[in-house]
Amino acid sequence: MKLWVSALLMAWFGVLSCVQAEFFTSIGHMTDLIYAEKELVQSLKEYILVEEAKLSKIKSWANKMEALTSKSAADAEGYLAHPVNAYKLVKRLNTDWPALEDLVLQDSAAGFIANLSVQRQFFPTDEDEIGAAKALMRLQDTYRLDPGTISRGELPGTKYQAMLSVDDCFGMGRSAYNEGDYYHTVLWMEQVLKQLDAGEEATT
Repeated sequence: MKLWVSALLMAWFGVLSCVQAEFFTSIGHMTDLIYAEKELVQSLKEYILVEEAKLSKIKSWANKMEALTSKSAADAEGYLAHPVNAYKLVKRLNTDWPALEDLVLQDSAAGFIANLSVQRQFFPTDEDEIGAAKALMRLQDTYRLDPGTISRGELPGTKYQAMLSVDDCFGMGRSAYNEGDYYHTVLWMEQVLKQLDAGEEATT
């Protein structure tokens, strides 16, 4: 068993070293991507917090205005007979509603978009994704692993469990198709159907 596992790992690293796209063969580059993705997640969460706070203010304003307009519209003439109500109506429409408009138009996504734009220059390319998929397919062929086994992450000697979602399997099939590899295209698209039939939902 140990010999088989060692041979499997050697074959895996051998496959990686043979892939033309140098990008994903570098552990250093891949490690950088891990931390870059973590930073993007943090940036995204900060953006969500700002958006939630903004939406909370808008909801509060909407609830307040709903209660007020329900009352004023029920007896518009009687409501406006009070000079204070007349003033407040004019003030709301001239000052408060434009202020709400400014709040709605605030671009709280600017920071996240800027961070994403900076990181994107270091993102893998389509060629890198195809190369990574081909590396898995070579491992698949070398050890005659069916797509289901790879999808379940059942690779001996691996430290962490890593499974392929239905979207990941579709990506494998798409990469094979783009390379004119219809043999692997069929295998991976069949795996997509199996996982969909099992109840898994695609997210893309």
